[in-house]
Amino acid sequence: MKFTPRLPAENVNVSKTHPLVEFAWLVGGLVLLCLLVFGGLGLAVDLVVDHVSLPVQKQLGDMVLKRMPTKDEAALQKRLDALLAALPADSPLRRQSFRVLLAEIPEVNAVALPGNTIVVFAGLLREVTSENELAMVLAHELGHFAHRDHLRRLGRGLAVTVLAVMLFGENSDITDLVSSLFLPWQAGYSRRQESAADRFALELLVARYGHAAGATDLFARLVRQGGRRPPRLLASHPWPEQRIGQIEVWIATEQLPTGFRQPLGADLRRLAAAVSLEPESVSSSLADGTRH
Repeated sequence: MKFTPRLPAENVNVSKTHPLVEFAWLVGGLVLLCLLVFGGLGLAVDLVVDHVSLPVQKQLGDMVLKRMPTKDEAALQKRLDALLAALPADSPLRRQSFRVLLAEIPEVNAVALPGNTIVVFAGLLREVTSENELAMVLAHELGHFAHRDHLRRLGRGLAVTVLAVMLFGENSDITDLVSSLFLPWQAGYSRRQESAADRFALELLVARYGHAAGATDLFARLVRQGGRRPPRLLASHPWPEQRIGQIEVWIATEQLPTGFRQPLGADLRRLAAAVSLEPESVSSSLADGTRH
């Protein structure tokens, strides 16, 4: 009788499933596990951030400020105080004190840091053309404080990074893969935060000036200027066209009035002209704050 070799019908070491199918199941399982872990961490962070004391927040904010030289500017603080005075009487932000600092960084940006600190970059101060535009930016950052976005984003990023390093090591390819999988999820979460902050800013802008003029001016100017953009899936902010469209929908739906834009005060113009724009931006390393 001729011997014909064949695999046993039952063998735990030999699979009848195609290797590509098994690979797909493995990757799918890893993605599902990561999503479950990220989701759990996100919920845990959301529960914790509401109980982070202001002194702890200030310590976190000071850690960032050590890497970003800033200075107090009375002209900016005056505009922030005017916005705070326009908050509804029952707003929790009225029970807190905020400060705004100026960083001589050429990027058109602003960040909300733990500890009730807003940092306006010199590039942004040079870019705005009316007090309404500046107020929209400052109100947007106050919106992040109202929703505690700055702590949620910081907490989620830190929790995922620490967990990945603990499980897979600091220089592991799996750690890099987990971080890559985390980025689109975090970016989508960030875009929702930005949209909510825009909504808050629009309401505060109207409360401050009595109309919504200037709400989209800065975004429109950035669109005209163009420039490089990150992939849509990884973008932490909605694209300017989307922000303009959404804000205009809110204005039209609620029939908000529009009025005259208030020119920049002489103190702001002098400040914008005096600031130096350092060629080397340090903002790229500031992943902790919540940006405009």
